[in-house]
Amino acid sequence: MITWTDWLDQRLDYRKGIRHWRRRVLPHGPGWAYTSASCLLWLLVIQCVTGLLLMATYSPSMASAWASVHFIDRTMAGRFLRGMHHYASHAMIILFAVHVIRVLVTGAYRAPREFVWITGLMLFPLVIVWTVTGNPLSASQKGIAQIQVEGNILRATPFLGPFLQRLLLGGDEVGTLTLTRLYFLHVGLLPLLVGGLSLLHLHQVIKHGSYRPEDSDEASSATSLSAPLTTAQLPIAPQSSAMTYWPHQTIRNMISLAVIVGTLALIAWFHGAPLPAPADPDIAHSPRPEWYFRWLFELRRHFTGNWEFVATLVVPTAFLAAFMSAPFFDRFSSNRISTVCRWFVVAGCCGGWMWLTLLSYSSDWHDAEYQADCRRFDALSERALELARTEPITELGAIQLLRNDPQTQGPLIFARHCNGCHSHTDSTGQGLIASEISAPNLYGIGSREWIAGFLDPEQIVSDDNFGRTSFREGDMVQHVQGMFSAADAETVTAKKEMLEAIAAALAAEAGTEPPDSPLAARGRLEIAAGGGCTDCHRFHEHGEIGSAPDLTGYASTDWLKQMISRPNDSRFYGERSDRMPAYAADAKHPELNLLSSRELDLLVQWLRMTNGQPAPSIGQSQRSGHTQPAPLPHAIAIP
Repeated sequence: MITWTDWLDQRLDYRKGIRHWRRRVLPHGPGWAYTSASCLLWLLVIQCVTGLLLMATYSPSMASAWASVHFIDRTMAGRFLRGMHHYASHAMIILFAVHVIRVLVTGAYRAPREFVWITGLMLFPLVIVWTVTGNPLSASQKGIAQIQVEGNILRATPFLGPFLQRLLLGGDEVGTLTLTRLYFLHVGLLPLLVGGLSLLHLHQVIKHGSYRPEDSDEASSATSLSAPLTTAQLPIAPQSSAMTYWPHQTIRNMISLAVIVGTLALIAWFHGAPLPAPADPDIAHSPRPEWYFRWLFELRRHFTGNWEFVATLVVPTAFLAAFMSAPFFDRFSSNRISTVCRWFVVAGCCGGWMWLTLLSYSSDWHDAEYQADCRRFDALSERALELARTEPITELGAIQLLRNDPQTQGPLIFARHCNGCHSHTDSTGQGLIASEISAPNLYGIGSREWIAGFLDPEQIVSDDNFGRTSFREGDMVQHVQGMFSAADAETVTAKKEMLEAIAAALAAEAGTEPPDSPLAARGRLEIAAGGGCTDCHRFHEHGEIGSAPDLTGYASTDWLKQMISRPNDSRFYGERSDRMPAYAADAKHPELNLLSSRELDLLVQWLRMTNGQPAPSIGQSQRSGHTQPAPLPHAIAIP
C-alpha cells in the first residue's frame, strides 16, 4: 500500500531536496548562537506573509492611506497583523546585527565562504532600506516628515543627490507620487532584491557548510576548501562533539524562533503598531529617525552644510567596504592577531553606535522644547484616533479630521491672532499666556464663573479682567466698586446675591446655564430693572445700543462671531474699542479679512469648549446618539 508521502515523493522528489539537511553535520555540535540565521529567515517569511495580507486592504495614496491603515486597526485581527509586521521589521534589524557580529567574531567569513559574508553584508542595508520605505506608508506626520528628511539627506550626495531624491520621493518634495513610489520600492523592487540576494546567500551556505575553527589552520587548508560534512564523514571518536543538524540544531532553532515570535506576538496583541497623526504640513513637528538611525542623526550634527554627505554617505560606505574586505585582509595576519582585531572591531563599532545613539537620545531628553513638542504631537495623534472612531473620513482624506477639529485648530488660530493681548489659562495657570497681557483672559468665556469675575469689585481690576485695559478707569469698574463702597454687611450680601443672579442670567444667554432656572430668571429681572445694567447696555427690549456691548445673547456663538468680526460695531464697543482689530469686517470680500469664515467658526467653537458647552466640529454629524470625542487639553496643539 503506497502512502501519501510516497505518492508525493514520486511526483515532486521532495525527499531528495531535504536529504541534504537531514545529512548535514555540525563538526563541533549544535549551538544557540547558530540559531540567528534560521530565525532571520523565518522572520523574513513572516514579513512577507503579513505584508501580503496587509496589501489586501491598504490604499497607497496620500488621501486614503491613513484611513486604510486605521481601518485595518479597527479589528483586533488587523491590529495584531499590522503589529506583527511592524515589530518583526525591528526584530529583523536587531537579529541581523547579532548575526553579523557572531559571524565576524568566529571568523566564519574565511575562504571559501567569502560570498556568504559579502552577500550577508549586502542584505543588511537592503533590509534597513526596506524598513525605511515602509515607515511612511501610513501617511502619518511622523513617517512623511522622516522620509522628507531622508530625501534631503540623499540630495546632499555629490553628483547623484538630486536623482536619488527624485527616485525616493517621486519629485523634489514629498507629494502625491511619494507614497506610490515608496509602495513600489517596498512591495516590488526591494523584495525582489532581498529575495534574490537571500537565495544566493543560502546557496553559498549550503555549498560550503558550517564554519569549523580548524579551517583557519594552515594544516587543514584542504579541508576548508572541501564540501560540507555529511553523516558519512562523522568522526567515530567517542569524544567528538560532531552532531547532525537535524534534529539537534533544528530543535534549538525552533525554540529560539518560538521565543522571538511569541514575544513579538504579545507586543503586537497588547500594543499594536503606532499610528501617529495624519500628515499635515500645517502641524509643527520635529522629526527624528528610528532608533537604528539615531547614531547617524547624531553624527550629522558634526558634519553640517556641504560636508553633511561625509556623515550620511562616506562613513557608512567606508564601514561597509571595510567589513566586506575582512576575508581578504584576514589572510595576511596570524590567527591570534586576527582574533584580537575582530574583537576590537566589534567592541569599537558597538561602543561607537551605542555612544552616538545615547548621545542623541540624551540631547533630546534634556531639550525641554523638543519634549513639549513630543507631548503635543502625541496628544494630536490620540485626538486624530478619537475623531476617526466617530467622524467619517471623507474623500479629502484623514487630514481633514484635525483641520476641521476646533480643539486642534482653535488654539492655533488663537495663538496667531489673539494671544498677543489675551491669555487663555485655567485656574492653575496652564494654557496660552499672552506675550504682553493687555486684555481679559478668555478661558471659560460665557460661563457663570467668568462673568462673575467682572462683577466682583476686586477681580474686575485683576489682570484676568480689566486690570490692564483702558477700561480699568471706566464706568463699569466704577459702578461695580461703587455698589460696595460704604455698604453695611447686610447690603453687601444682598448686592452679591443680585450680581450672582445677573451672572447666571448672562450665562444663560451664552447657553452655559439653564435659561429656565429660578436664579437666571431673577437675574433677567435685575438686569432689566434693579441692577442698573440697562443704563449703558441693551438687554433684549430694555436699554439702548451705543454706550456698551449689547447683552442680548451675550457670549453665545453668534454674539462671539459678530464681536470678533466687528468689535467696533455700535452693538459692541463702537469707537471705544480698545485696540482690537476687526477680524472679518468685509462680508463682500472675505479674502481681505484677517480670519476666514471657517477659521472664525473653529475659533469660536474652541472658545466655547472651555466654558462647559463643547460645540460640534465642522462637518460632524449631529444625529441623536452621536457623541462628541473628549476634548484635548486646551493648549495642546500650539507649536
